[in-house]
Order: sequence, then structure tokens, then C-alpha cells
Amino acid sequence: MAIDWPHKSLREISSPNARSFAMGPFGSNIRKENYRSAGVPVIRGLNLNAERFYDAGFVFLTEEKADELRNSSAFPQDIVFVAQGTIGQVGIIPKHSRYLRYVLSQNLMKVTCDTDKVDPLYVFYYFRSHYGQHEIFAYANPTGVPCISQPLTSLKSFRVPVVPLPKQRAIAALLSSLDDKIELNRRMNETLEAMVRALFKSWFVDFERFRDQGMEESKLGPIPRGWNIDKLSKLCSTQYGYTASATDEPVGPHLLRVMDINKQNWIEWASVPYCQIEERDKPKYALDVGDVVVARMADPGKSAIIEQPNDAVFASYLVRLKTPSLAHAYYVYGFLKSRAYAEYAEGAMGGSSVQKSMNARVIVDTDLVIPPRQTLESFLDYILPLRKRLVANVEQSASLATIRDTLMPKLLSGETRVKDAEKFMERAV
Repeated sequence: MAIDWPHKSLREISSPNARSFAMGPFGSNIRKENYRSAGVPVIRGLNLNAERFYDAGFVFLTEEKADELRNSSAFPQDIVFVAQGTIGQVGIIPKHSRYLRYVLSQNLMKVTCDTDKVDPLYVFYYFRSHYGQHEIFAYANPTGVPCISQPLTSLKSFRVPVVPLPKQRAIAALLSSLDDKIELNRRMNETLEAMVRALFKSWFVDFERFRDQGMEESKLGPIPRGWNIDKLSKLCSTQYGYTASATDEPVGPHLLRVMDINKQNWIEWASVPYCQIEERDKPKYALDVGDVVVARMADPGKSAIIEQPNDAVFASYLVRLKTPSLAHAYYVYGFLKSRAYAEYAEGAMGGSSVQKSMNARVIVDTDLVIPPRQTLESFLDYILPLRKRLVANVEQSASLATIRDTLMPKLLSGETRVKDAEKFMERAV
């Protein structure tokens, strides 16, 4: 649907500040050896993976180095774009951010908006919408590595429909409230995941619940009497994943990849792409509830558990572990997230420091404590309500994100009024 408001370029709505547009420095000007544990934070691609901006997970530069790279500075309310790589990613530094200034990493660019003309949050949400993404990709180089042609020149030419400021602020506030709820769900899930890990450690590392039944020595140290030590391979079978190209078009089942499991300790299926697969091959690679997948390359040792039914298969850089029961699956998943397994994986990885890997045999070739099945079933009873609540939060966040992404064009076109959307959201949230 057409948007009938006047469109203006970012050049026309940018701050009169001489540094309202900026790009990250050339690679030779910022190296790993420049990074420090504190100082001026460097914005990287991972900071654009959140709903608006992930204001953590930084590497830092000294004040002196940041001053040297002052032409690549960014500040609160600046809008940050990817110039090369995952183009289309956009973030906005919060108005009340954790730091007073930042430095853009290579392949990022930013704009500072004139707040007398536009609401920066409104501009950010526009470029997150279908219309804004189409505008960004209109300047993409169609060949080679995905990138924006002549990045700063193109950025200045990006166009935005400029509605009256009060409506901009209303739209931004509306969409931001949805992101606030999504962010709250994410924080709740981090808490739930931490609770599950703490329970696993209490039961199966510290053995707090079982010390009164007596302990006995083993090659892994004291364990509850009657428990065993064996290889992880005794609890599961292994299988390599399916080789296919991923696409955002729903041409077949979801294709679960390493990058879909290494950002957080749950799977956000709404962002998992699809693939084509022959019907005769699909049953072999179809994922079931209780399957555990482990990365063998790209980020070896990272793991996830399938917790909800989905039409999905798993990619070739993943190895599937199948266990005798759901209780065994959650125990194996808990062990894969433990410090003991992280230390094992770090020592067992082959390949260079750039391309480390673990094959299926190596992934399961480690010793672990094996409790009685009844104990595993009891543990499942404790943690399953927590995991179900986590999954419910993920599903709600996916629904809220869909509402957010479809609202912008409807609000701009007049198909939906802000007040009507607010009433709808009260029921949805």
C-alpha cells in the first residue's frame, strides 16, 4: 500500500553536526591488539542483533585510541546500519545508553538525526519495516559480498516518509512498547535458563540431594553410591545433518543451523530460515521434541534442545544426539552446557585456531556421571515447568515481533490508527 507522506533523504533530516554521518575505520586502523577490557566501547554486528540495540558484550578502546578514531564515533540516539555483510541490520543507540560515546567497527555506518525534524526512534523503526528494508536493499551491490554501494553516499540518500512529529512519536512509542515486552521476555528467559542450570549443578555436580545416601569414589571423584561413570555415547546415538542452502522463503521445512543455536540458550524459530528437501529424505533429518543438536564446526560444542514441535530439519554443521527418553535428553543437554563439557570440548577440538571442529565421535567421547533413570525422571519433573514457561515466552515474543513488523506500514498508510493499535495491543500483551 502506498505511503502518501512526503519522503525526505537522511541528508535532509540529519543533524547539522559535521559528523552526523560516519563509517567504521579501515581494518588497518583498528585491530584486536587495540582492544581493552574497559574504555570506549566498540559497536559490532552482535550489538545490532537485539530488538533495538544490545548495549553490552563490547570490546573497548582506550580514550586515546577512540580520540584517534573520532571520525567513527557514535552517540546516543544515533542509528547504526550494516554497510557490508548482513546488510539490512539496523540498531539505535538508546537515548539513555550505558556509555556516552561509542566507536563503530569496520563495515558499520551511522546517522545522527535532527530531532527538530524527526524522532530517531521512528526513523529506526521505519528502516526495520518492510518499506525501510526495501529502501536499504535498493542500494545493495548485486554481486560479490553483500554490501551497500558507496556506503556513506548511499546512506545520505536513504529516504524516509516524514509524518508530523507528534505522529512519529506516537508510532515510535507504540512499537517500542512491543520491543519492551520482547526484551522483558528475553530477560525472564535468561533467569529461567540460569535456574535450570543451577538445578543441574546442584543435583549432578554438587550432588546436594544425594549425599545422605552415601558417596563412593570414582575416576571423576566422589559420586552417589550406585551411580555409574560411562561415556556420553552410552546415552545417545549420533547423526550428521542435511546439506542444503537456506532461504527466507518458506519453500520447505525450517533448516536449523549453528547460527540459530549459538546466540542464546533457546531456539527462536521465527528467525530460522527454510530449505528444500526431497520428501524421501525428510524423515531422516526431521527434528523431534527431545532431540539435542551440537555444533561440530563454526562454533563447535554449542548445543540446543528441541522443545516444541516444528516442521524442521538440521543442517550439516550440526550433529543430532538421540536419547532413550525426554528425561535423558534434558540430562544430556544440561551436561553439554556444563563447565566440565566446555573444558572437554576445548581440549578435544581439532583444526587450526581459525577453524576448530569436533566430529560426532569426539562430541560424545567423554566420561560423565550416569544417574539412575528414576533420578532423571524426578529432575525432569522439576525443570520441565521452567522450560515450558521459557518456550511460551519465546512464542509470545515471536507473535509480538510479527505485530510490530506489520504495524508500521499500516500506521503510515492510515489503514490503522495509533489509538486503535494501542487498544489492540492492550489485549495482545
